[in-house]
Amino acid sequence: MRVALLCSGLGHILRGHEIFASDLFNLLNPALDITLFKGGGPPSPREVVVPNVPRNAACIHQVHVAASPRWADAVREQERLRIEAETFAYGALRPLLEGGFDIVHCLEQEVCNVIFDNRHLFARVPKVVFSNGGAIQAADLPRCDAVQEHSPANLARSSRRKAFMIPHGVDTQRFRPGVASSFRAQHGIPADARLLLSVGSVCYWHKRMDHVIREAAQLPGTWLAIVGQETPDTPAIQALGRELMGERVVFTKMPHAELPQAYAAADAFVLGSLFETFGIVYIEALAMGVPVFCTQHANQRQLVRHAVFLDMKQPGALAAALRDTPPAVLAENARLGLAWACEQYDLGALRQRYLAAYAQVLAQPCSLPRNTAAARAKSHASNVWRRARRVLGQLS
Repeated sequence: MRVALLCSGLGHILRGHEIFASDLFNLLNPALDITLFKGGGPPSPREVVVPNVPRNAACIHQVHVAASPRWADAVREQERLRIEAETFAYGALRPLLEGGFDIVHCLEQEVCNVIFDNRHLFARVPKVVFSNGGAIQAADLPRCDAVQEHSPANLARSSRRKAFMIPHGVDTQRFRPGVASSFRAQHGIPADARLLLSVGSVCYWHKRMDHVIREAAQLPGTWLAIVGQETPDTPAIQALGRELMGERVVFTKMPHAELPQAYAAADAFVLGSLFETFGIVYIEALAMGVPVFCTQHANQRQLVRHAVFLDMKQPGALAAALRDTPPAVLAENARLGLAWACEQYDLGALRQRYLAAYAQVLAQPCSLPRNTAAARAKSHASNVWRRARRVLGQLS
């Protein structure tokens, strides 16, 4: 079985989405003939760097959008993501056609649509699998043969005919209690201070790092470390942190391999988002034995299980939970969360589930466009409409 794993953002940015692609490739590499197609970074064995227009390219820095000022930045970001994914998909087409792959596993819906719509070009038609990292509902899923969901809640809303569930995983040998850490010393954080950690893109609209800052600022003597990818929102959020917390807030970026040092230094993990499709950082914190403060969304209750759940929309709720939750409750959550992460999300235990899922997808009959009566009728109607428009245009 030959598998191609496609992720346009890998090599450009580092979020949970890209970490999932890298971890999945490393997980399956010894067991499968798998090739990783990535949008940037250095080439290496079994990794193909695909030419594309990356989301952070200067040539698309200014995107003209028809949107209200409130949402304009988010719409521009979505347009940049679309351009990156579509140019990546077409750039990947030739090596995919030449590669003789049985399964093409896509992490972006635009990539999935392009590959699926061109599957008739392949000498041996591959099955197209989509990882639904954005909690897209069944009616809006991209065109594909199968859909990987990451949680029971998302599976329940997905395509009954195509969907299977395998959660994100964590390397529990790397993310584990007892990791030696110099994180506090590196960033001037007192050894006896209470340290909160938040990991994610430093932005307003999803990770809500500004909310975390406002809540942590209400706790005298508490320090906050924010580790994550910078965004256009980052300078304003950093300024807010300095205004409200002074030296008690630290902003930094770290390679994913070094993140265990940040978790090991923390007394608690917090994330301000109201919903996550999965939220791999919660599971990393659990695997490190760090108490977690989390949105009370049903998806996170299912996935995280052992945390302090609260209404992240409510101002003051996080500060109150951080201040008032008894240490014994936090210790018990940390103990149970560690066991839960090792039982449910250990990468090694998930390998066999991927192999079984791929084999099941591969065994399904392949569907290609056919010259059916319905297809002919649709084509005929389209041609009639085109001719009618041309005639009407000439008359006018």
